Amino acid sequence: MTSASKYWPILIVCFFLNIAIAVAGEWNEKPIICEKKEVFEKVMVEQKKILLGSGDLLATVRDKEGYSDIPAVLPMRLYINPTTNEWTIAEYHKTYNSMCILGFGANWQILGNKI
Repeated sequence: MTSASKYWPILIVCFFLNIAIAVAGEWNEKPIICEKKEVFEKVMVEQKKILLGSGDLLATVRDKEGYSDIPAVLPMRLYINPTTNEWTIAEYHKTYNSMCILGFGANWQILGNKI
């Protein structure tokens, strides 16, 4: 066995690992609902949801050619109703003055000491 041929099994394993990693994720289309910021905030008040936190969201957005290679930095907000434990996560698009709901649900919990 030559010194070069003993590396073939390692190269084959690495090749298949690269294929598995390359196809591990895919972009999916997810419907979201957007509304003017003022209308969205009024709905949050009506649902008795309070702003719990915010941050900068790095989001893939569309451009003229399809998905942009450069992520947009969008303000993200997390609202909760502490009585019903319902929650909403939304992102803000300043250019359009709109809030887009990324997700909402029930059973909000703070993990506290469990982290």
